[in-house]
Amino acid sequence: MTIYLPDSLAAEVDSRLSDHNISAICQAALRAELDRVEARAKLDAQGFERIGVYDSIRERDVAFQGRRIGSGEFRDRTAYLTPKGAIAVYEGDTEGLFIYHDYEGFAADEQADDLAASVAHALGEKYVEELDI
Repeated sequence: MTIYLPDSLAAEVDSRLSDHNISAICQAALRAELDRVEARAKLDAQGFERIGVYDSIRERDVAFQGRRIGSGEFRDRTAYLTPKGAIAVYEGDTEGLFIYHDYEGFAADEQADDLAASVAHALGEKYVEELDI
């Protein structure tokens, strides 16, 4: 197998990672991607269901297709994966529905902390808890 790198990336890898095992880095990245794809495929094999909730942000009842992928005690939150790959988080305490278009957007939200590990695991994403020490 041959992997193509644009010249600019190859130069940056040469200058910043010359003392690293590039082959091992690529193998680890490919293994992580295969694990992520497998986790998503397992989720896709399970059916979606209609989720209906009152959304205080929109001030009306809403419904969507989703599959539960995590829950947290903070604000009684539940995370759902939608057929389009979005993550919908419903806060039972505030009756608010928050929609993230992808995992990266979800993970970047500091309020997702209590759900982050379970959602990452369900989606085959790598989760690292950042410690402020």
